[in-house]
Amino acid sequence: MKRRLPALISLAVLVLPALGCLGSPDFTESQSYPEGLRKLEPSNIQLYRSGKTVYLSNTTATNFGPSTIWLNQWFKKEVDGFAIGETLKLGLSGFSDEFGDEFRGGGFFAARAPDRIVLAELEIDTERTVENPTGRVLLPLIVVGQREE
Repeated sequence: MKRRLPALISLAVLVLPALGCLGSPDFTESQSYPEGLRKLEPSNIQLYRSGKTVYLSNTTATNFGPSTIWLNQWFKKEVDGFAIGETLKLGLSGFSDEFGDEFRGGGFFAARAPDRIVLAELEIDTERTVENPTGRVLLPLIVVGQREE
């Protein structure tokens, strides 16, 4: 019995870490950036970044229903709606790409430099037409400031 114990321990040291790799990761593939959508003229919706938060102000005369906000043609966040005069406050950690990776917002304990926001767009529904059977279009937003903390 004494000879088997070291062998069993050695086997456990080799096998148990490998068993941890067999578990399925929580990976859910989602929608990638919709490159084929028609782009509208830039809107009066302004996006302002302060640290790990973005603020969007709807200064248009349009209420938007359920929409998707895209940052840098890569990271997205779905919103229930965006009313006239409304300001949305959204954490950058809520934006993710098609593989589930989050936008790097930075912060004191961040291991890597934060991503900059160079382009912001709102994917919205419009009327369906023969040319646009889905009715989805991209509305460019105005990025007015970035203050990384």
